[in-house]
Amino acid sequence: MGHTLPLSFFSSNDWIYVKIRVDNVANDVSDAELRMLFECFGKVQSVQLNERQNWAAIEMGSKSAAKDAIDGLNGQNLKGIDLVVAEMKDSGPRRQTKPKRRIRNR
Repeated sequence: MGHTLPLSFFSSNDWIYVKIRVDNVANDVSDAELRMLFECFGKVQSVQLNERQNWAAIEMGSKSAAKDAIDGLNGQNLKGIDLVVAEMKDSGPRRQTKPKRRIRNR
């Protein structure tokens, strides 16, 4: 006979991965450094660093870890630049736009 978990275990909002956007990332910061910094607040699922635009997407293992990381790191200085840390907005499905009509001059 197997063990059963309460339904609340699966439906808890704390088990949803949360994406965090980190702006103002210094050019010489690595994804490994960001991972170590955010792991102080909980499990980090992934780190995606956009070096050209100086921002990163961090995926945290729970809502509580993400909130703690946002509260603890927003405004903190990393290598001479103050970080801007916030929960990433879900863009949702993109709306289809109609192609623009070309009007010919006669």
